[in-house]
Amino acid sequence: MLLLVQLCWAQEPTEALTWFKKGLTLIDKEQNYDDGIKALDSAAALHPEKELLIQIKYAKGVALNSQGNLSKAVAVLEENIPLIETCDDTTKIKFHANNYRVLGDVYKGKGKSLLAMKNYQKALSFSEKYSARSKATVLHQIGVLLMEKRNYLEAEKYFHQTTDQYLNEHLQLGKYINLGEVYLETDRNTQAKQQYDKAEKLALKNKNNMALCHIYIGYANIFFEANNYKKAIEYYEKTIELSEEIGAQFLTTSSLLYLAIAYNKTKQAFKALPYLDQAAVFLNKEPSVNYQLSLYDTYASVYENMGNYEKSIIYLKKVNAFKDSVFNIEKNKQFEELKIAYETKEKQQEIEFLKLQKKKNELEISQKEKALKALNLEKELEASQHQNTILQLQKDRSENENKIILLKKSRELAEAEASKSQQLKNAYLIGFIVFSIPLGILLIVYYQKLKTQRALAKKQEELNAKQILTLKKEQELKSIRASIEGQEKERKRIAQELHDAVGGSLAGIKLQLDHLSSKEPKLLSIVHHLDETYNQVRHISHDLLLEKIENDEFVQLVKNYLKKIATSTHINIDISFFNETLINEVSNVIQTNLYKILQELINNTIKHAEASSIEIQLNAHADMINLLFEDNGRGFVYDQNKNGIGLRNINERVNSLGGTTTIDSQHNHGMLVNIIIPIKKTAA
Repeated sequence: MLLLVQLCWAQEPTEALTWFKKGLTLIDKEQNYDDGIKALDSAAALHPEKELLIQIKYAKGVALNSQGNLSKAVAVLEENIPLIETCDDTTKIKFHANNYRVLGDVYKGKGKSLLAMKNYQKALSFSEKYSARSKATVLHQIGVLLMEKRNYLEAEKYFHQTTDQYLNEHLQLGKYINLGEVYLETDRNTQAKQQYDKAEKLALKNKNNMALCHIYIGYANIFFEANNYKKAIEYYEKTIELSEEIGAQFLTTSSLLYLAIAYNKTKQAFKALPYLDQAAVFLNKEPSVNYQLSLYDTYASVYENMGNYEKSIIYLKKVNAFKDSVFNIEKNKQFEELKIAYETKEKQQEIEFLKLQKKKNELEISQKEKALKALNLEKELEASQHQNTILQLQKDRSENENKIILLKKSRELAEAEASKSQQLKNAYLIGFIVFSIPLGILLIVYYQKLKTQRALAKKQEELNAKQILTLKKEQELKSIRASIEGQEKERKRIAQELHDAVGGSLAGIKLQLDHLSSKEPKLLSIVHHLDETYNQVRHISHDLLLEKIENDEFVQLVKNYLKKIATSTHINIDISFFNETLINEVSNVIQTNLYKILQELINNTIKHAEASSIEIQLNAHADMINLLFEDNGRGFVYDQNKNGIGLRNINERVNSLGGTTTIDSQHNHGMLVNIIIPIKKTAA
């Protein structure tokens, strides 16, 4: 139930802790969710310490999920995330691993598979750092999600990764039952029975009647497929007895219908009627489209075998009427979709004209911008030359000023010497010794002044030389940057022109020739050559963008690309990244292939899916890159051996990197693509 709650008990019991333990007991052991949640709310109202409050909210989220109150469970568990972020690293890893896992369970219960997978991926990244037991639990839940999406083979891989030694008995039981269903759905009945046998031992040991119901239905289905209806009937009756005891209504209804079908198969139609009547009572309380159709169809078959053709016809009419009501709903929906598609097509023609006009204007603006940049560059060069001339004049002026100062000093000294000489004549009687002392002092001062002036002049020359050298280098760098930016923009413009203008024109010509080729077989060869030319243009335009992958951060490059797609279409694109640093550090080979895979997926959605929104998640872990791509378009029936060129190219790219591709799509239910590429294997 509460599955891996890590309790950190305080040294001395507190009132909040007491209420918390009481809530766990009511929820875990007694399955009394209402009173258990009230006890947890009482514990939270006492303002416990941070770690205990996190565990209280986590336990409440688990209880609300088990109770079926999914929206409240999401709210409580998401409230916990910012609180967990304030903990130290070790505690944060432990709590995030459990909190994100249960949040994934809740979204799985709400039928939001992409959100469920996102939270499971986050839980897996924290569980890898936390414990092998926690990691096994998350892998098991991902397997359950894939099984519910009918991706049985991929689900089987995840179940086999969950080693029994890291699972508690409750999860081991779930794993055996799920593997049994996987084997049953993939026609491996012997292996299915082996898994149900292991599950039965654990269920009997733990007195888990709900699990036993699923196990007995599994046994019954195995015998039913083998035409051993007697044994199948025996297990269906066991299931009904147990499911009624624990109040599992849908399990009871399902078993009653299967039991009636089994009796009808054994030519005991009269025994089937009471079970059908009981199933009808349950379905009146809790309607289900699939069970209702099965009920009417089985009634018709039973009455036909009993020779009561009037009642058989009545129930056949009910089956048709029920199918018609479902069909009419779908038909009205399709009519609205066709109407919207027609109106959209008319508007699309106007939009295409405006796009062509916009491209023409953009081309004119681009040419003007290039001319303006060239003019600005010439002005910058002239300004730089002018600045160099000014600096040279300033240097010459400084040197002349220094010479003038020296001459002034020399003249002043000469005047001083003349004055001293006159004074010397006047003071000759004072004595030679008295005269020689100030003269010596004067000579020393003069020598020091000359020395100081020379040093200053030398330093000024060196400073001027360094400034000139710095200005030259800055000018060279500006010129190099301008050249590189010009080359990059020119490369981008050529790639865009090839892809949008030339590629668009070739696509338009091809569409026109496609209509004519059915009337004129000779045009088929021209259409074929036109396809090859269009593909070559696309490859050239893509290759021109590879240098941006080498020079720019990959995450930002993807964001810019998707932003451009979003602004040029009516599709809402939502993308999120996990561990951006690692994504930017993977090899150029992986980044290039991921970029082209993303382009192929976006192109397929725009051209074929008629989608209004796309959700993308790019996650990086220690040993793999995971790309999740989902749209809400019209979908398709996916066949791995019969798919289009686009999907085949994606599979080939992923296989070349040693990765795996999982595609889940059905008519009118969109498309989900899950791509996993190993990092270490590719690097090796």
